[in-house]
Amino acid sequence: MSRTGAFYAVGMVLRAWYDPDDDNEPIIVGSAQDLDALLDRLAVDGALVDVPPLMQLSRRDAEGWAVLHIGVNGDRGVLTHTDGTGSYVTTDRTDATATTITYDYMGHLREVPGNAEIPLPEVREAAREFVSTNGARPTRVHWRAEE
Repeated sequence: MSRTGAFYAVGMVLRAWYDPDDDNEPIIVGSAQDLDALLDRLAVDGALVDVPPLMQLSRRDAEGWAVLHIGVNGDRGVLTHTDGTGSYVTTDRTDATATTITYDYMGHLREVPGNAEIPLPEVREAAREFVSTNGARPTRVHWRAEE
């Protein structure tokens, strides 16, 4: 993964925050391949720990800011999206919101509703959509407002 560069397809820079050995430096996502490599790393790391990992992918520019948190838990994952319009979490459209699932964002535990996990291929496609739309909330998955 490149620590420099831009996402040339849309002329922007996305910063990923994910490093269990945090060096306080973002990983610059400069291509779809960089994003896929980072998601692969998340999956490999997740298989080695009890609490699945979560990363942050973000952009800030003249249009504002947008943040996509991406978590990987085996063959499933979770997304949260936040921008100036609000905060949202993915949903599998069941009623399992009474339970929670815990993810680890660089040593900070974060709980999401029990119905927030979706199939991993959908997580990947939504992350790619976030990149290709310069941070818009992906339309390929179902969302509910975060409380």
